[in-house]
Amino acid sequence: MIAEFSAALTALKETTGLVKVISDAKTDAEIKAATFELQNKLLAIQSDCFILGDAIRSRDEEVMLLKAKVAEFEEFKSQTEGYVLNNLESGTFVYSKKQIVGDTETTVHLCPQCFTKKVISILQPTGEPAYNSHTNKYYFQSRCHSCTSLFPMNVSAYKPVW
Repeated sequence: MIAEFSAALTALKETTGLVKVISDAKTDAEIKAATFELQNKLLAIQSDCFILGDAIRSRDEEVMLLKAKVAEFEEFKSQTEGYVLNNLESGTFVYSKKQIVGDTETTVHLCPQCFTKKVISILQPTGEPAYNSHTNKYYFQSRCHSCTSLFPMNVSAYKPVW
């Protein structure tokens, strides 16, 4: 964009010089030649101005896109304020925050996979236990309804009937 601006300024300076040549011209041929050259320079200036206009519009679009991304990031940041990465009893990592729901304090868990994609998705309990053969324990499960991932959460008192 700076190169186009410099070219436009140079063409303007040359145009000013051509106006002086026209006013100092003594013959009709000199006037016609200088007028022709002046027209070419003016066309070059006009072309450079169009290029500058396109470059400015392109920059404006980039600025608007960047502002939208910043606003999106700021919105996500404000919505997730207070959430921290939490290691549950099962070993699962989720983003958690204590919140008051009604009159009760509860911990809200967010899906870590969706969180990294800037999507807020609260994990919902499935009501089904999941067995972990490494710990020989059953854990409550929660599901992310955005990405459908299942997460073992905290220890369940479930005992299978054989």
